[in-house]
Amino acid sequence: MKGAIHMQVLRIFFVHVLSALSAAVVYVCGIGYDGYIPYFVISVILYICYFIFAAPVQYLLNRNPKRFNMKYLLIYIFFSFFVWLVFAVITDPKNLFDFLMEYEMYLFSFSFAVIFWIWDSVFLQK
Repeated sequence: MKGAIHMQVLRIFFVHVLSALSAAVVYVCGIGYDGYIPYFVISVILYICYFIFAAPVQYLLNRNPKRFNMKYLLIYIFFSFFVWLVFAVITDPKNLFDFLMEYEMYLFSFSFAVIFWIWDSVFLQK
């Protein structure tokens, strides 16, 4: 039993690390920045965000695991959009409407959710 729990925790760790690394590449390419340092810093920030915001959703969805389930993808997209919206309100509430009009917000919300969904389906879903 302990071995199975440790393996599950290791798989969750891999999902979060691979999602953060993949999302960092998408983010850095999306903002057009060139350099190596942002990949590491952004990966760490994204890992923390995935751990805080995606892990609870992932836990709830993995009680009934289904590989590449579209319902799970829609749930991840919803929560990703919600997290981006919360960050927008916290960081600059006066320009919320401008933030909602930027395509990057939708691009990153969607792509970060898809990335997480793919790695979650590969490593955790049965």
